[in-house]
Amino acid sequence: MKGTEKLVYGLLILVLLMVNPPILGLVNAYAKTTPFTLGYPTLWMWLQLWYFIGIVVFLIGAIRLKSWQKEYPEVNKK
Repeated sequence: MKGTEKLVYGLLILVLLMVNPPILGLVNAYAKTTPFTLGYPTLWMWLQLWYFIGIVVFLIGAIRLKSWQKEYPEVNKK
């Protein structure tokens, strides 16, 4: 496994950790004291941030990692 592949997998695991307990419980405790951040619900902002990061990391992995790319042979058409 190359360094880029390890980084992509590591970031995807980090995203999964950040949107699940116990991390989400810590954010929820903070959200009780600060319900709004930048005019939006704090917990919603937290989740949207990490989902966006996950989508970006997945797209970068799909584009840059050779092991994620599959080439299909052309089928002879009659």
